[in-house]
Amino acid sequence: MALFLNAFAFGLAVAFMVVGLVGIVVPILPGTLLIWLSVLAYAIFDEFAAIDWITFGVITLIAIITGTADLWLPLLGAKSGGAARRAMFLGFIGGILGFFLLGAVIPIIGNLFGGIIGYALGVLIGQYQKYQDWNIALKASIGGVVGWGIATIVQLGGGALMLLIFIWQVLAY
Repeated sequence: MALFLNAFAFGLAVAFMVVGLVGIVVPILPGTLLIWLSVLAYAIFDEFAAIDWITFGVITLIAIITGTADLWLPLLGAKSGGAARRAMFLGFIGGILGFFLLGAVIPIIGNLFGGIIGYALGVLIGQYQKYQDWNIALKASIGGVVGWGIATIVQLGGGALMLLIFIWQVLAY
């Protein structure tokens, strides 16, 4: 019976982690956080036997770095494109508004792309207000969107790495 419960818990944790991987690409679902919570729940269930404290610490560090990538990489991309602070702030506000407003109008598609569209428009408008030049504004906006895309790739890689470490540790135990 204990073997069945362990196998069931392992399968459930992996299923939630896969949903978390999907959530990294589809921003309606919590991606990296769901993966990390699945590891935590399994570790607590298993009394940190298969997932020891060191492994859990490594997975937590990966989750923090990759889970916050969508916050700092778009800003870094916009900054490398020459974006002013005001443009980055308006991009942040635009991303939030785009996610909710487009999500309300077009439920699934709006949630998928609303944040990116709103962010890009926010940076574009903020940069244009400062420099009165659409080319400069477009460069900063594209830099931010590229940063957002790289952040998604970083999160996907981090999520996959957490999943692989989890599977490796549980199966090796």
